[in-house]
Amino acid sequence: MTRKARPVIGARLSGLVAGVDALAQPAATTLAVGQLRPGTFQPRLHFSEQSLADLTASIQEQGVLQPLLVRPVGGGYEIVAGERRWRAAQQAGLGEVPVLIRTLDDREARLAAAVENLQREDLNVMEEVRAKLQVAAVTLGVTEDAAVARMFALDRAPDAEPELVSALDTAFSALGRESWRSFIRNRAALLNLPEDVQAAVRAGLDYRKALVIGRAEVNERPGLIREALAGATVAQLRDRVRGQSPQAAPDLSQAVARQLRDRRALARLDDRRRAKVQKLLQQLQELLALE
Repeated sequence: MTRKARPVIGARLSGLVAGVDALAQPAATTLAVGQLRPGTFQPRLHFSEQSLADLTASIQEQGVLQPLLVRPVGGGYEIVAGERRWRAAQQAGLGEVPVLIRTLDDREARLAAAVENLQREDLNVMEEVRAKLQVAAVTLGVTEDAAVARMFALDRAPDAEPELVSALDTAFSALGRESWRSFIRNRAALLNLPEDVQAAVRAGLDYRKALVIGRAEVNERPGLIREALAGATVAQLRDRVRGQSPQAAPDLSQAVARQLRDRRALARLDDRRRAKVQKLLQQLQELLALE
């Protein structure tokens, strides 16, 4: 089936980038599939073969119902949004596809690609996280690789750059569902998971369970994924993963906790060591934070 717009979110997204609100309108222009090339800022890294086959069958029956968003580049056109439709149209034997042509710079194209993906109903969690990270990166003017660290820094010191905090608030409010602070504490960590666990998330594994399984040894993960898909809870998976850890780990955490409760020991620390302890505690809190 062709992609459907998420009406609740879509109504809020049109103000983020010009032209996105027009994607639901009929296209007045068509281009040959050979004139188009994949977009530079496509947030989707994986295209399900079955999903692509279903879309191909739908296009063979009904045609391409939603136009592609493209921009002029060099001697042809780059796909900003709609690469999956373009692939399916070629498999369906179509020679041309409906398009909306917009003159967009890299920033606008990057944002439009993310926004269009976030309006799809068949979006999986990994794709949503990548698209939201792309929106955040554009908002902050940094690369996706640097965006999460930048957001953590703004969360720790929001008064240092209030204009960026406000911009993130506005962008994530338009995206709906979660704030940028919740995003970095909960789901952004999915992008650091091993590829086998990310693949399981794309196939339907709950992201909370995935974050637990990602801490397991590589040879233990397939079994844990099967248990999770069969109904194991987050708590049960966490106990399983802890059971694989060295016994010294719980003892270490208890020892550190006792030291942190010892006010006399903390009072003996000099300013440098006390600041280092505070920094390590902040990092530990960020790593363990799960809302």
